[in-house]
Parts: sequence; C-alpha cells; structure tokens
Amino acid sequence: MLKQLKFAAIALLVAVGFTACSEDDPAPVIPPAPITPTDSVAPADSIINPMRGEAGMYVINQGNSYGNVAGALDFIAQNGTKTDSVFFKANGQLIGDEPQKPIIYGSKMYVPVHADNLVWVLDANTATVIASVQTNQPEAVCASNGHVYISNFDGFVTRIDTTTYTKSTPLAVGPNPYGMAAANGKVYVACSDAYGNDYANSAIAVIDEATFSKVKSLTNEGIKDPWDMVADNSGNVYFTTIAFGTTNKVWKIDANDNVSTLCDGTYIATNSQNRTSRATGKQDLLYVIHAVTDWSTYATTISSSVYNAATGAQLSNNFLQTPANTTEYTFAPICMDVNPANGDIYVCSDNGSNGYAKPGYINVYTSNGAFSKRIATGIHPYGVIFK
Repeated sequence: MLKQLKFAAIALLVAVGFTACSEDDPAPVIPPAPITPTDSVAPADSIINPMRGEAGMYVINQGNSYGNVAGALDFIAQNGTKTDSVFFKANGQLIGDEPQKPIIYGSKMYVPVHADNLVWVLDANTATVIASVQTNQPEAVCASNGHVYISNFDGFVTRIDTTTYTKSTPLAVGPNPYGMAAANGKVYVACSDAYGNDYANSAIAVIDEATFSKVKSLTNEGIKDPWDMVADNSGNVYFTTIAFGTTNKVWKIDANDNVSTLCDGTYIATNSQNRTSRATGKQDLLYVIHAVTDWSTYATTISSSVYNAATGAQLSNNFLQTPANTTEYTFAPICMDVNPANGDIYVCSDNGSNGYAKPGYINVYTSNGAFSKRIATGIHPYGVIFK
C-alpha cells in the first residue's frame, strides 16, 4: 500500500478536524543476451552470469490509483539508456494498479500488484509474462529454496513453487502483513496491524520454511506498524516501524530471534540486498534514512547513517551528501536500494511530500555517499531491482 498516501490522508483529516528475501544467482542481461538460467542456486562465484547490477536495473512506478494512473515498469541499462514501460511494450497491457516492489529470482521476476490481486511472473530478461498467480492484496514478495513467498494484506502468506507456480493454502500470520525477509531457514513477516486498535496486534510472524507453518510471533510493546524488512549475509534481519504519530525506528532480529532497537529510521537497505551471493564490500553494511515530515507544511527533514550490520556499530552519520538544485527538487524519499555490483545507493523519491501525483525521481549516490546523479522516473517510484 502507499504508506506516504496513508500518512498524507491522516494529516489531511487532522487538518480539517476530523509506503527481499534471498534470491539465487542473477538472470542474464536485457536482450539480446540469449542465456536463460534455471531457478536452481548457482555457485556463489559463478562466472557464467554478470553480477547483479552490472546489466542495469528495473524501476517499478506505482502510479496513482486515485488519479487513474496505472503503474509501470521501466528499465535503465548500464550505459544509462532508459526504456519506459517495458512491461506494456512486451505484453500489450498495463502492469496494473498499485504494483509493489518486485524481486528477481533465477530467470524470473515476480511483481505483486496489490489492487489487481495478482503476482505477475515475468521473464527477467524480456519482461514478458510467463504466468500470473491470483492472490489477495499482495504487498511484498521474497524467495528462498525454490519458493516465492507472498504477503497478503488480508492476513495471510501464500507460497508458490517457482517451477510449477502451484499455490499453497494461504497461511494465517497476523493482521495486515507487509515486508518479508528469509534467513536461517525461516521467513519473517512484518504484521503491521495498520488498521487495528493502536497497532495492538503488531508483531513479526516467523514461518518455518521446511514445514510452511507459523512457529511464533515476535512481539514488543514498541513494535507498532512494522513495515520494511531486509536481511544481511550473517543471518540478521532488520525492520522498520512507522506508526503514525510515533518516531520511526529500525529494529534488529538476530539469528536466535532476539529483537532489539538499533536507531531511528524510516528506510533501510543492506549492501547485499539479498539479490546476489557475490555482494561487494568487506563487511555487511546497513544503510538507514530517517525521514520526518511535518504534514502541516509537507516539509521533510532527512538524516542518514551507516552501520556495521554484524556489530551494530555506527560507521557514519549524515552519510548521504546533499544534492545540487535542492530548491528545484524537493526530496521526499520512498525507499532505498544498494547496487551489489558497485555499492552505489539509489533513493527513490516523490517530487515533494505532497507530490505523489507527479513524476518522481531517483537520487544516485556513490558508495561513499557523494551525490552522483538524478534519474527521472514515473509517478511514485517504489523500488530499484538490479539485474
């Protein structure tokens, strides 16, 4: 769902008084490369395929369902050449309303489309449709050991086989599940309880992969509206809590399922992003953006930091440098991704905190935080998926 739109709607009501699990080795580059790998896990140092991010990236734009603007999938090649609406060009139809962040797993891309109650299965090389899986209000997807897991906003997780697309019986996990990550033979699900009684039933559901059963819920009185979730290479899982009216927080779940707070933060990414087994960098890094919006003025204050994911030590504060032309572009971040090939950081942004009906952009930073460039996108860019 559009978290920013939810926040804006609540703020408006107040004023008048009432917003990756582990994948296997990367798919080949965009056409005309002929190689099509299978969904099996290739050796970590395979030289058959390029490292994720070396071929380019897909960008998912959510569009604006309130303005009857459907979502779109674009592709930006390594040399910067941008191809708009690759899904439409490949399939002759729109991708749908409210597409969520996809993943690439093996040779396929999985795109959840919330408002259309389906997950597209695409050829990651051509963006052509291989299959579609009907599922209620899909919010997020992650993958592990030959399965793709789908969080359904109606309170369930669905699992599909990546070869046959056979769908499991939905597994009840908790109210309004959103982000997911796979680690240590388990799938972690952020159950936000976004429309509950003060988020009273917010929790992290833990699914055992081997049995596809919910084995526990991780709770804490501070866990309200858990949202985004990522994993590092050491078996740690991180998630954010963004309940309206509270300070956004970043939490850590270690390999033994101990939960603790790390810092203030709204958007997170790891330098592995779980999109390749050959992540760059000598240590696991966790990147954090803390975005605070004054909904009476729509002014957003940004801070950023980097942590050693293994130890939790802060390595840098105010890491992302201020880009040029800040008077022309109002920075309103939506999500963050890190290119595993070179460590560059991509931050998707609306054109202002109340600019979700306008085309957005991506700020690109080098691995040391220096502003590199700005890429124009469609409306509400909601994630970068590296190839």
